[in-house]
Amino acid sequence: MGKSLVALLCDIAAPVGGYYLLRAFDVAPIWALTFSGLPPALRVLYLALRHRRVDGMGLFVLFIVGIGLVTSLLTGDARLQLVRSAWFSILIGVWMLASLWIGRRPTTYQATLALVPHRAEALEARWADTPSFRRVWRVLTVVWGVGGLVHSGLSVALAYTFPVDSVPGLDTVLSIASFVVLQVVTQVLLAREGTMNRMWARR
Repeated sequence: MGKSLVALLCDIAAPVGGYYLLRAFDVAPIWALTFSGLPPALRVLYLALRHRRVDGMGLFVLFIVGIGLVTSLLTGDARLQLVRSAWFSILIGVWMLASLWIGRRPTTYQATLALVPHRAEALEARWADTPSFRRVWRVLTVVWGVGGLVHSGLSVALAYTFPVDSVPGLDTVLSIASFVVLQVVTQVLLAREGTMNRMWARR
């Protein structure tokens, strides 16, 4: 619980709060966006030093922050800085949808295997012998892939429609709402399929 709270503060609260704090001191929007994006990167670096490794998501966070810094230095365009993560989210959405045809397993299923490695053998057994189990993960991959693309499109629209100072807060609300909706859909579909519930009930 403590680790989740720290992650929430660093990845969501600090960037948004930091942006509006810096703007209160008349820091230009482009630099307020750049500096307020540092807390997630600092958390990744701290964990990397502590555990002597960086996972894929950590590298993605560092990459986004690095792109934001380069964008600030080269263009000075605050709106382009606002949509930096949306473009990469589009790539992830396309990648998720492509995993339905490329590779052995859909992305959502692969992510679940990585999160619960102690259940990997049981999950793989269900994948091999339960058609409905395979089908639900393919559907979830479509849901998350399309959901990510829609969210990215809305983020870009926000960035180029609303005043710059309104966008960080609005985009955070949009991101949280999108994540909650996708999680609810995920849990409903998994519960209807039933395999995951039976597996966890036997733990």
